[in-house]
Amino acid sequence: MQVNVRHKGSITILDIEGKVIGTDALALKEIIDQQIKIAETEAKNGEKLNLILNLERVQMMDSSGLGVIIAAYTTIRRSDGRVVLLKLGGNVRSLIVMAKLMTIFDCYDTEAEAIGHFL
Repeated sequence: MQVNVRHKGSITILDIEGKVIGTDALALKEIIDQQIKIAETEAKNGEKLNLILNLERVQMMDSSGLGVIIAAYTTIRRSDGRVVLLKLGGNVRSLIVMAKLMTIFDCYDTEAEAIGHFL
């Protein structure tokens, strides 16, 4: 699994590629936790973490990967930040639908729509 971290203004975008299973899910959790810590240090300026998880190139995700996304959502929401999902592929979409989480996550098909969610 590879993760590219980008920033568009106050929005953090994680471009995730590969399989988000097992130890890779833990690696993703560490990356998200690092972004949360960065946002907390910047919170003194009133910045909140707005996170887009670009899942377009995720080939497969299991329950551990889903757990990481749910934990990130919960932690970031407690700090008044927001998390949105971008470009859900078939496997990831199926997992989220089966877990009945489509009503919790805001999901977008284009990056412009996802960024617009925060504006």
